Amino acid sequence: MKRTLAWLLTILLSGSTVAQTKSDSKSQQLVFTHVTVIDVAARDSEHALKTDQTVIISGTRIATVGKRIRAPKGALVIDATGEYLIPGLWDMHVHTLSKGLPDLFFPLFVANGVTGVRDMGGDIPLQQISRIKREITSEARLGPKIVAAGPILEGARPFWSFSIPVKDASEGKRAVDELVENGADFIKVYNTLSREAYVAIAEEARQKQISFVGHVPDGMSSLEASRAGQKSIEHLWSIPVDVCRDAETLRSRTSQANAEENPAKARDLFFGINQDILTHYDEVKAANLFREFAANGTWQTPTLTVLRAYAWIHNSSLRADPRIAYIPPGIRNFWGSMGGQPDPRNDKIQNQLFEHDLEIVAALHRAGVKVLSGTDTPNPYTYPGFSLHEELELLVKAGFTPLEALQSATINPARFLNLENTLGTVEKGKIADLVLLDANPLDSIGNTRRIFAVVTNGRYLPKSYLRKMLADVEAAASKK
Repeated sequence: MKRTLAWLLTILLSGSTVAQTKSDSKSQQLVFTHVTVIDVAARDSEHALKTDQTVIISGTRIATVGKRIRAPKGALVIDATGEYLIPGLWDMHVHTLSKGLPDLFFPLFVANGVTGVRDMGGDIPLQQISRIKREITSEARLGPKIVAAGPILEGARPFWSFSIPVKDASEGKRAVDELVENGADFIKVYNTLSREAYVAIAEEARQKQISFVGHVPDGMSSLEASRAGQKSIEHLWSIPVDVCRDAETLRSRTSQANAEENPAKARDLFFGINQDILTHYDEVKAANLFREFAANGTWQTPTLTVLRAYAWIHNSSLRADPRIAYIPPGIRNFWGSMGGQPDPRNDKIQNQLFEHDLEIVAALHRAGVKVLSGTDTPNPYTYPGFSLHEELELLVKAGFTPLEALQSATINPARFLNLENTLGTVEKGKIADLVLLDANPLDSIGNTRRIFAVVTNGRYLPKSYLRKMLADVEAAASKK
């Protein structure tokens, strides 16, 4: 069966609120003493550990980093002996800007050390998104930093009600102009776009100097998208087909399967296509494609967490996950409805396809293609904040070192977003978005879960405060 990446954005959650009490720690300078700073810009783990450091935070910025520095008088001093300080984490593929979701999801991100997100589309208008950003900056609302697409650009018959339909080149140009005028941070393209509309969007985005990212249109290849200037490709879209020796035939068969109205026949067609994806992999073709991605600066956001969730959709362990307590019933019901009836044949091949995805990510990484961590939350069994740590673990499973995985959620997002001067590392002058860990993430990437405290925009949130945030979300979710 075709692996569909649908996310829950049409379920509206009415009136959910989570108490967001201000912390008063920003009224004084904040100092971490005897902390080990992880330099995520280092070339390897050996050079990344900066031991016995003092980090002074003044207002929203890191004022000083170094050894044998005296804490300012009146500062809040945290003895961080045995602790590890990393930059705040970014989830570079989420859908949190839909009605009712921010109040529930923002605390989950922050409590998990996710201090920034790239939102890839939702039904909250761009004008309201701008207001939410201002509220976060002013501390009227606790939440991660946000870069947002706003409406998605789709084909003439959009799948999502909030998307902008684009049937031809002229509409593509107008849509880009409208999004730029309304304050979109980037353009999100979808696979339902026609080639004509996509090309026009790419050209207008270049003219307006705004990046465009997203899916690869059906009937086009990821190589064409890379050459058109698409800055990031999500979910490995089109790539498993593009690295097959008979990619054009597979693309034609996929179009046939999509058009098939009989579900049983469509399932059989997709099963045959998936078999060929697994058996027709062409290493030389893949190497050439990935080399061009690297040369063109085409980033990848594999979202392995959601790919695994769809592969395991009938696995009962997903529904037994205790984190489901943070998810309101409307979303839980949506998750439970996904996947249809279990099919042993299809479930087996979906698991094999996910393992193949890991192999593709490993090959991309070896070829020097830049990678971003993203989860596609709230797709089924992806959890705001929590799943970012799973994504890092899956990247390590795909061959990344723990440092490289950490880079995919820290310095890589800063570079991708052209924010390297203000975010992405623990350095003097950078915005104080930080995570203090109880254990070394370079020993085991799973240690990013062991959060002692979070600093967001200079605001210190100790473990007790983070636990209360989580408890508040759980209580709010249970009332829906």
